[in-house]
Amino acid sequence: MKRLVVILSVFLILYTACEEEETIQFLETGEVVDYAGAGNCGFVIELDNGKGIQPLYYPEDFTFTNGQRVLVEYTELDNIINGCDRGIACKVNYIEELACAPYVDLYFENYDSLARDPVYLHEAYVDGNCLYFRISYSGGCQKHNIDLARMHPWTANSDNIPTFEIRHNSNDDLCEAYFTKEFRYDLSSLIDEGKKEFVLTAKLVNNEFYNKTFYLN
Repeated sequence: MKRLVVILSVFLILYTACEEEETIQFLETGEVVDYAGAGNCGFVIELDNGKGIQPLYYPEDFTFTNGQRVLVEYTELDNIINGCDRGIACKVNYIEELACAPYVDLYFENYDSLARDPVYLHEAYVDGNCLYFRISYSGGCQKHNIDLARMHPWTANSDNIPTFEIRHNSNDDLCEAYFTKEFRYDLSSLIDEGKKEFVLTAKLVNNEFYNKTFYLN
């Protein structure tokens, strides 16, 4: 009987230790990267400490977008074999957006430094200090780069309405898989400049162009 009690006690200690080890929580900051189309990857958080984590479970009310700066509390899921080689499988217990992605400044001398390949634009709107948009494009064999560029005029003028353009570099991808991605870009600098409106443009499929004015609160 004593032997049985000892065995049960040892088992309980080991089980408790394993449970504690599995529930270790980490609190880190990092940037969200959308790797959709790359193996079995989707959103991966590239932490500032150099580690990558893939959130398999996370709060339902949070929306991941490429380029977000986030504060994340997570638990690693060591019992799951992850098919994504860019991040460790994890459960996100808490996540907070710290900032949207920064836009790129383009001037006359470097207007053509970013490619202007077409996209399909589903929607775009201002959310707080951020511009949100959702786009689609075909590909699957090359990495695609999406940027929001502020197109500075040739001559600086405080009365100019800021103009932004969605820039897409397909890297000559000829594959035909279809991807839809969401992006959020920080507009805080416009608000700091006292701007009340801006124009968003984009080159669309079928040689069409998007051009719309948005207003800031």
